[in-house]
Amino acid sequence: MALSGPQIRRLDDRLEERCRGLTPHQYLAFLKSPTGAADLEGLISAVVVNKTDLFRDEVQLNDFREHVLAPLVARAGGRPLRLWSAGCSTGEEVATLLMLLAESGASPGSTVLGTDISEAALRRACSLSFTPEQLRRVPVGPRERYFMPKGTRLALVSALRERASFQVHNLMDAPYPRPPEEGGFDVVFCRNVLIYFTVESFHRTVAALADSLAPGGTLVLSSSEPLLQVPPALTVMRTASAFFHVRAGGPRSGEGTPAPRASSTARGETRPQDGGPGMRSPGGRSEDRGLSSGREDAPSTPGERSVEVAVEPGHALASAAAFTEADLLFACVLDGASSGASDAVAERDLRRCLALDPDHAAARYLLGLLLEQCRRPLDAAVEYRRALVSLEEGRSRPVPFFLNPSRLRVACAHAAGRLEPLGGAR
Repeated sequence: MALSGPQIRRLDDRLEERCRGLTPHQYLAFLKSPTGAADLEGLISAVVVNKTDLFRDEVQLNDFREHVLAPLVARAGGRPLRLWSAGCSTGEEVATLLMLLAESGASPGSTVLGTDISEAALRRACSLSFTPEQLRRVPVGPRERYFMPKGTRLALVSALRERASFQVHNLMDAPYPRPPEEGGFDVVFCRNVLIYFTVESFHRTVAALADSLAPGGTLVLSSSEPLLQVPPALTVMRTASAFFHVRAGGPRSGEGTPAPRASSTARGETRPQDGGPGMRSPGGRSEDRGLSSGREDAPSTPGERSVEVAVEPGHALASAAAFTEADLLFACVLDGASSGASDAVAERDLRRCLALDPDHAAARYLLGLLLEQCRRPLDAAVEYRRALVSLEEGRSRPVPFFLNPSRLRVACAHAAGRLEPLGGAR
């Protein structure tokens, strides 16, 4: 994990409290022993984040249900499906997936595995019971069908609860879980986990998760965890409001319902229609996904916004055109990750996007991730902070794939915070 300043302080406080009289080497040996399990659990609890709800990020889940799950159920022909919620925390995502399976008509034998590094979180997850507040996003129909009162909480009905299993697993440890049957998982959810990892751990984990998928299986990350380097085993499937990563070797989940590809122009330059969003061009040729904006890359300053010049109708149209062009550049960067575009091309297009809309927080966050990946943490921290200011001051527009500003704000704040120990927040 890439710990933020507050996480480091909590961990230091816990270490000072627990390892008195022992050298660091002695305490480490104690943590590795069976008698040190309780202390290790306490240290893990000091740094992990267990904040989640059922049906979190409804926009992404709606696209998952339509473009991934429904085609998967149709292709399965009654075969039980195997889903994995990696980093399941206290079970909210597991319950969500069980309901989605039931609503989609999946085989009653379909199962969901939930794993987490925290034993304390898993002990709570096993009951699959939640407070009314945690169920606030669950539609009325499913809430009435699939939950029963249990004291002050609402528990998932036993017919669904028995299809879930839980186990402790650290994503840094091999081997990864596998279904009891041959092959891998049909779907792996790992949302809002990788934002807390170092760049190296991020990419290593994505590769391992991809290897855990069955051919044609789908990896679902959060919108705050875009892949700037897509492993060879995965291709990107973009829908109207989300993106998913599909393992090669099987039919794509969304075949037959491709999302419309942006084909607008930038100063008269037409984007090629190459067979669907996020796909490699015909013949597997990697192409430069950069889009020339036809503008000079003039530096922008915080607070400078093209929308604020909309005094006359012509200016308003210019602002709308700039926003459209900025969003197209942003989409091209996401596409470029799967077609082999270089970091230099991605940085160029992100900076052009930000020249058009300095408060494009999603693009600025993505630029921060790119700079951090290129080992430029000080520059990355500046971009994270600028994105955070735009979000906190309400100047940032929601854009496709990043429709949840509050989630993006959390990701920006943590990203900036984890660079504080390096002096990156100054």
